[in-house]
Amino acid sequence: MLKNLVIIFGILILFCLGISAQERTWKTYTPSKGNWSILAPGTLTPDAEAAKSNSKRGSYSYNDSNGFFAVIYTDYSKLNIFPWKKAHYGKQRNLVMKANNASLVKDEEFTYGNITGREVRLRMPDNRTFARESLLRPQHRIQRFRMFFQGNRFYMILAVLPEEQISLPEIDKYFNSFTLK
Repeated sequence: MLKNLVIIFGILILFCLGISAQERTWKTYTPSKGNWSILAPGTLTPDAEAAKSNSKRGSYSYNDSNGFFAVIYTDYSKLNIFPWKKAHYGKQRNLVMKANNASLVKDEEFTYGNITGREVRLRMPDNRTFARESLLRPQHRIQRFRMFFQGNRFYMILAVLPEEQISLPEIDKYFNSFTLK
């Protein structure tokens, strides 16, 4: 009886943590350089490279107890990048898969407004362990990212969340809110 109460209490705590993690403060974020904006779940923090005045690469990120969100960019030389765009998308996808020991769930072209590129979803193994007696099922995390070029700049917008949250309307809104200025 006590064992069942402890299990039920544990499930309730996990359920409450999941609900509170979804209560993010969504607002539009624009970096100080002002060349893009996105509806972010909180204030995005630039890394050291992005904070430099003439940065050619960098990232802005936000994380909470349940997820990770980021906008990453890299500038390439002004050489004609169009012949190797598709190869670059594949190379980036494969690097992320290998680094996260992930499996491919989805890789397809996306277009939103005047932005066209690739959207990828990768299933990452769950690193948490559960006792054999536990009624909880392991929860996989999905890394969802969009990658595209604007001029000679490569952008990657990403979110890492539990599998059941990655397609929620607010996450779709996060991806679709990215605009270039």
